[in-house]
Amino acid sequence: MTCWLPLLLGVAGLPGPVGTEGPSIRLAEDGAFEVVGLEAPALELLEDDDLRPGSLFSVAVMGADRPMLGRLRVESGRLRFEPRYAIRPGTTYRATFRPGLLPGGDPEAGPIEADLTRPDPDASAEATRIVAVYPSGDRLPENLLRFYVQFSAPMSRGEVYHHLELTGPDGDPVPFPFLELDEELWDPSGTRLTLLIDPGRIKQGLVPREELGPVLESGRRYTLRIGSDWPDADGRPLAGPFRKRFEATPADEVPPEPSDWTIETPEAGTRSPLVVRLPEPLDHALLGRLLSVSDENGRLLAGRAEVGEAETRWSFTPEAPWHAGGYRLVADTDLEDLAGNGIGRPFEVDVFDRVEPRVEARTVTVPFAVTP
Repeated sequence: MTCWLPLLLGVAGLPGPVGTEGPSIRLAEDGAFEVVGLEAPALELLEDDDLRPGSLFSVAVMGADRPMLGRLRVESGRLRFEPRYAIRPGTTYRATFRPGLLPGGDPEAGPIEADLTRPDPDASAEATRIVAVYPSGDRLPENLLRFYVQFSAPMSRGEVYHHLELTGPDGDPVPFPFLELDEELWDPSGTRLTLLIDPGRIKQGLVPREELGPVLESGRRYTLRIGSDWPDADGRPLAGPFRKRFEATPADEVPPEPSDWTIETPEAGTRSPLVVRLPEPLDHALLGRLLSVSDENGRLLAGRAEVGEAETRWSFTPEAPWHAGGYRLVADTDLEDLAGNGIGRPFEVDVFDRVEPRVEARTVTVPFAVTP
């Protein structure tokens, strides 16, 4: 659920305050400008349109002549304008929505305007910090596919590549190491960023690799540097800079094999964790959600999963005590190692295909037994 800031400073045109009928404009906690109160038929028509910011819904810094760049879309019953760059605390923005331009709308309807300001951040609040960067190990394959950066609080969006760099053993930046996407890869909470290594620099024979060379080379040391000037969602700088140092190892082109995993089974009647030890680190985010445990009849067990030991250990603590009998460790075949090799398949270059969720999940199972 989107949390709203109490920021509706003024609306001209149709009614807009909370609790009244008709569309109104609000500023969401993540820095997007949203039109709420639109009727379902209008939203359904908008969802079918190729929406572009401009005449229908625009946002500009108060007093500026040109509107802000961003993306317009329908989400959860709201028309959202998501600025390309993070909005600034203390700055007032004028958002203008023109309902007369809605599909089937009244062309005589006047515009709805709202002057919105995100307050200056609370100076007494704890500064946002980088909690972890995954993979957490210090030896990573030269065909590494991605990093995850985990923050303690939501971060600003739109300029992430300005605040980080990858440097080589000589301290010089590696040129263009990341696949710089306009649609930055944030989790829904805005606290975890996915950084993709440019896949065109990983596979032999592709133009980016031929022109710029590989991003990582085995036997060389690298540092991922993240600057403290990166503002969080409230505009405050990070608590401090972050450095992750690691050595590149030979390319990993072998898919994970569940039969190679070691399963340490608990005792019946306890809630001791089931532990799975892996011969190589797997992708942290995928490992946390693509392994599960079921009983012999295929019913999934409720419980808590944890990833540890540099992503080579997965454990599961059930909500109810274990019963003696057979169980299954269930692994989705989209589970990947650090190089993007999935279970039963090597890495493929089409990284955009793996950003999208798969419609049909395939799984493999590893049986195990809990003894009295």
